[in-house]
Amino acid sequence: MYNHLLYLLYWILNSLVLYTAFALFPDWVVLGNARHLPVEAAIYAGFWLTFFVWCMWDFIFIRGVKLEPESLAISYFLFVNALGVWLVSRYAHLTGLGIANFGWAFLVGGVADLIQRFVWRTLLGRNRISA
Repeated sequence: MYNHLLYLLYWILNSLVLYTAFALFPDWVVLGNARHLPVEAAIYAGFWLTFFVWCMWDFIFIRGVKLEPESLAISYFLFVNALGVWLVSRYAHLTGLGIANFGWAFLVGGVADLIQRFVWRTLLGRNRISA
């Protein structure tokens, strides 16, 4: 049950990050298309970003990978978030998220990673990510 609430919180936060990026940089981060309004696109794209990050999270833990030292965990999840934003934006006709280039996906993914790390440490009281 607790994991479901944490997933929902990450989904909401990722959606807010995407919407904020759209509001601040509308020329480089685009939300909305013929199917979705910007708010709907942020929610939908935020869901798929969260889904991708959690799948990659489960993948490394099922394999028993230890992300030690902390810098390895930071680098891994920064890459996963950036890749997730990029992949979700590649399906803009379905998700409604468009990104100008990978640099912007890296920036948005980095912000999402910082927020996720803050939530992980604050709410869960964990300093390290471990299996």
